[in-house]
Amino acid sequence: MSEGRVPLRLRGVLRLSDRGPLLEIDDGPVWRLQTEDDVSRLQDLPVKVEAWQRGASVLELLWIGPL
Repeated sequence: MSEGRVPLRLRGVLRLSDRGPLLEIDDGPVWRLQTEDDVSRLQDLPVKVEAWQRGASVLELLWIGPL
């Protein structure tokens, strides 16, 4: 757990880049996702994620799935 805080739950489109997976939020930020999982099956699809915020634009992915 992270200091008693709850993970973020977000929706967006998963993009793959040279720096790893990204979550693009409509009218919002682009988050870099930290994960060891292969998320390529969800590339360019709308997804929902649950993750810990680890930096200004970095999320440690706990779960990802299609909308």
